Amino acid sequence: MADSEPDAVAPCSLLTATEVSLEAGSTFLQGSESPSEGDHRTLQCPYQSPKGWTYVWTARGAGGTSVGWQEPPRCPDGELENADGPGYRAYTCTTGTNIQYMRVRKGDNYLRVDVGAGAPPAAGRRLGALAAARLP
Repeated sequence: MADSEPDAVAPCSLLTATEVSLEAGSTFLQGSESPSEGDHRTLQCPYQSPKGWTYVWTARGAGGTSVGWQEPPRCPDGELENADGPGYRAYTCTTGTNIQYMRVRKGDNYLRVDVGAGAPPAAGRRLGALAAARLP
């Protein structure tokens, strides 16, 4: 009997639209959870606003690469920072166009939070840390 990949944590349960709105500086609406087009074991949750977007992706086990986990991750034309927290390993990247990413590994859970251009500095890091604290 082949082992199956464990289920990813529900990404829409990790952040509320209100939390995203407060950190990203605009009113965001939470979308519906769905599998990622590139890897159906990875789940995504979009948050949309007239001023931008935020996405949360989750995966478990070997699916970590599908949410961009590398150590250290790539940060094209941007600033990479270590963002470890209690019980997790993490990195943030802010690109030259002010797109903010946070990649987290907590046990066998992987998390990716992306915040579109126009958000206040460190919004991606704060949202990522909040979501990471809610991972099992």
